[in-house]
Amino acid sequence: MMSNRQTEIIQATLNLIAEKGLSAVTMKDIADQFKISDAALYKHFRSKNEILSGVAGLFEQDARRVLDTIDSVGSPLKSVRTFFLDRCDTFARFPALSTILLDNELLTDASFGLQVKTMMEKHQKIILAYLRKGMELGEVRTDISAEHLFLVFMGSLRLLVRKWKFSGYGIDLSQEGRDLWESLEKMVRPL
Repeated sequence: MMSNRQTEIIQATLNLIAEKGLSAVTMKDIADQFKISDAALYKHFRSKNEILSGVAGLFEQDARRVLDTIDSVGSPLKSVRTFFLDRCDTFARFPALSTILLDNELLTDASFGLQVKTMMEKHQKIILAYLRKGMELGEVRTDISAEHLFLVFMGSLRLLVRKWKFSGYGIDLSQEGRDLWESLEKMVRPL
């Protein structure tokens, strides 16, 4: 569990990354943001990668919050919709997350890559269960595997976030996500 101070540091780091870019942010920049010495910052985090790992941890915590509540939204497909749209809204609130969680260089870091991979596998397991339940209930088409539908949903989300990032965050990601979901839902409903 992170302390309040660590959470503040992570959130400030997200703001710095959004402003300066991932590679330009240093531990000194982060310490300066809090008007503390580098040594004081190192008491909370040993490295920039440890802070980035904390970012992924907060993203996972937020995802768990949504995953723990989506049962109450009704049908399995509505549950998947809730998760999909919440991820769009989360990226829209914290643009630097797209830089950190989708950065190919960072994902090659053994520790960080494993953390993100483990998080994605947990999400996949839960979303696949909803898709399979939707198939059983006749809400989701059965001629395409749940695994492939999951890839279509998450791949579409990833591409949408990339498009948003490349636009300089100039499109309304939350609205684009809702529009995209409407198209995806038409594709997965039984014919």
